[in-house]
Amino acid sequence: MVLQILRVLITILDTSSDARTLAVACYDLSQFIQCHSAGRIIVNDLKAKERVMRLLNHENAEVTKNALLCIQRLFLGAKYASFLQA
Repeated sequence: MVLQILRVLITILDTSSDARTLAVACYDLSQFIQCHSAGRIIVNDLKAKERVMRLLNHENAEVTKNALLCIQRLFLGAKYASFLQA
């Protein structure tokens, strides 16, 4: 069930052009990484990092902010990224 939701979020990152939708998808991925003990590994295995990295150059500041938060949590993991705020 969780993997299906993650796949939907990743599909949204690939297909959506709506800034709010992209920002929420990035935020949701970052929350999953933060809350799930194996979140980093699962998100990496689903190859979401590349998709989120592309959004770091998005013209919308909210998308960029949430993409950066997601990447930071992906690189640092929940243990070291707990101080990061959205």
